[in-house]
Amino acid sequence: MPDREMIWILVVMILCLLAAALFAIQHFMRYHTVRIYNWDGQRYRFLGREHVYKINDMYVINMRERLGDLSYTTRYRLAASPEFVRRRRFAGLLLRAGASEAWLPIEERMVQDIYYRNVVE
Repeated sequence: MPDREMIWILVVMILCLLAAALFAIQHFMRYHTVRIYNWDGQRYRFLGREHVYKINDMYVINMRERLGDLSYTTRYRLAASPEFVRRRRFAGLLLRAGASEAWLPIEERMVQDIYYRNVVE
């Protein structure tokens, strides 16, 4: 009988650890990433998520080359979570697309035209 109780305790502990890991992943995705959409001429299409870095009181997004390749036009919409926007409203955000850079304030709907240029080293 004690073996069954031990197995159930282990199952409950594993489920709690799994729930904690999923909560941590959800927190990271909500507060530390931005969804990037691209205008295709008719509507905005989802391209992916990018990590938001904080460097010296400024927020930076480095757009990957893959997102530049998937783009239809040079117009992008960045969508952050409402909590991220509420806490950091009108702070500076630097969007880097390869060698191109653009500044924009943090708002609900951030729209920016930027051309992805490859970095020449």
